[in-house]
Amino acid sequence: QRSFMSVGGAFYGYGWEPQLAELTWHALFLVPLWSMDPLFGWAENQSVYAIPTLVIWAIRFFILKIMLGAGLIKIKSSDPKWKYPKFSSMDYFYETQPCPNPFSRVFHYMPRGWHRFEVLSNHFVELVAPFLLIMPFREMRLIGAIIQIQFQLILILSGNLSFLNWLTIVPSIFCLDDRFLLRRIPRFFHRIAFGTKATAFVKN
Repeated sequence: QRSFMSVGGAFYGYGWEPQLAELTWHALFLVPLWSMDPLFGWAENQSVYAIPTLVIWAIRFFILKIMLGAGLIKIKSSDPKWKYPKFSSMDYFYETQPCPNPFSRVFHYMPRGWHRFEVLSNHFVELVAPFLLIMPFREMRLIGAIIQIQFQLILILSGNLSFLNWLTIVPSIFCLDDRFLLRRIPRFFHRIAFGTKATAFVKN
């Protein structure tokens, strides 16, 4: 990861390039290290090797770190617009973000009270809700994952931060499980969406 950052220099000075490099490192351990078969798990006579639990939890801690970092940098900054009593940062966000999209204008002209609610919701999602992702209780992890995914989808709808928000959704999905996803995806897509038998966690 540090090698990529060194080569990229100023171009890798944004948050999403290091995030992509670290997530890629985690992804390396999602596949069986003892098989070079590109079709691993598709043959009926092959053994089933589930993704190691340690890897799943490492990715969950990764998204916890990402979200907490995003929240703490706002709280620890000297910008009073993120703090009580102003909570006014969203009054200016939509017109100053890097690449506004067509919906940004609609969000920008929302009432001032709504912008205050956005700031408070942002603090909740980034500073409180992430801890749900590492709870030992399945239901709490599901709620935490849904909160994070919905939050990123709202950011995608209201602005344009390149692939950052899509990249943040990926580790959030690891806080869901197959039992949750299989009930919400048409049966036809089960094989495509979940790949091989090696990824099955239906009983977890």
